[in-house]
Amino acid sequence: MAKKRFARPPAKPSRITTISKGFRIRTYELPPPGFNPLTASPSLLLRHGFPTRPDAKTAPELLKRWEAAFSRPRTLITPEFREVKGKYHGPAKQSGTRGRMKPADFSVANATSTNWSGSVAFPPLGHTFGWIEGQWTVPNPQAPGGGDLFASEWVGIDGAGSGDVLQAGTETDIFGIFNLRQIYAWWEWFPANEVAITNLPVSAGDTMYCLICVNSTNTATVYISNESTGVWTRFSITAPKGTTLVGNSAEWIVERPSVNGAITSLADYKVEYFDEGIAGLSDVFRIVTLGSGTPVTMTGNNNAPLSVPTIETDQLMKVNWLKSN
Repeated sequence: MAKKRFARPPAKPSRITTISKGFRIRTYELPPPGFNPLTASPSLLLRHGFPTRPDAKTAPELLKRWEAAFSRPRTLITPEFREVKGKYHGPAKQSGTRGRMKPADFSVANATSTNWSGSVAFPPLGHTFGWIEGQWTVPNPQAPGGGDLFASEWVGIDGAGSGDVLQAGTETDIFGIFNLRQIYAWWEWFPANEVAITNLPVSAGDTMYCLICVNSTNTATVYISNESTGVWTRFSITAPKGTTLVGNSAEWIVERPSVNGAITSLADYKVEYFDEGIAGLSDVFRIVTLGSGTPVTMTGNNNAPLSVPTIETDQLMKVNWLKSN
């Protein structure tokens, strides 16, 4: 079996946090002053929570991306978390019935969903996804007509025909007649609640990057960075009890989440771009791009389009807001 290019087993944590549904978050030791990931040994990279350095012979393009990411000056933080109970970013739901979408629903050219819009890619037959990455710009949410409106921008694995979703991204919500905005980074392993990353500052207009690596069927490591400020963090998580990662889909999504069991109205995010959209298989070195995925349009009342994706290149997608519900 070929060696995974990004995924790796979790290192010894500096802290373990347990939240509801019984799963744990592991954080890592901060590296000492002067630490250089470009020259650090594999064991030190592992200890401080950096992704495995890709092999120069078998994955030269990934090595270039890895070196570019970790050669820039950055501030690494130990993340702090707040569980947002009652707020979920779940699997793709069917338009009309709002039941869970099946893999066959993504085989049509005009795939639609009541909660997702973006690109959903599938692995070759007999394979599963082991990692995914993507970059996007945080929108400035608007509320045409007032009310409480929500928009989520994320990358993830599973949820297109499976009951689990491993995902991380940003939340851009707006509330009431005073247009109070709430913008923050988060992660989730559905069916557990959303978990906010409270000490990673995020503002409208910032460029965000996220890499998710699968370590096993119930553990993964999340790397999320504010590219505009240079602040980033990483942590390992376990799946909720009874949940197993399937690895059957990879996605780059603008979503309207569910709050207290009800699907929300979509905030006006104007236009969203995802780039550097690639995912890798877990057992062999092969890349699947955002552009090879199925474009999915979000629909609302009377199946009217709310949010529509356009694939621009293999790794670039534009998603346009049309209406809230």
